[in-house]
Amino acid sequence: MKKFLLCLITLCTAFSLTSCQVNWFDRSYDVPWYVVAVPVALIFVIGYLAIMTHTYVCPKCGTVFKPRWYELSALTHLNGRRVMKCPNCGRRGFCKRI
Repeated sequence: MKKFLLCLITLCTAFSLTSCQVNWFDRSYDVPWYVVAVPVALIFVIGYLAIMTHTYVCPKCGTVFKPRWYELSALTHLNGRRVMKCPNCGRRGFCKRI
């Protein structure tokens, strides 16, 4: 979480020195950076929280585990199941979300 906050502070500092130019129906507008950055950051935070609130169970050994966010972000998923490796038995396959 500390790394996330450090990245967020760094990005806010970098963006505070800029402004965005938005083209909307053949008109050009100068908008502050936070008008663009805040909705994008909210989407990422909501997505992170939605992914990290779930736990998974291995169908082979029945171990309940919670994978890290970077493991979940790029995994194949289908109907509440994700292909992942069980930390207990090492089986790789579809694990059911609880």
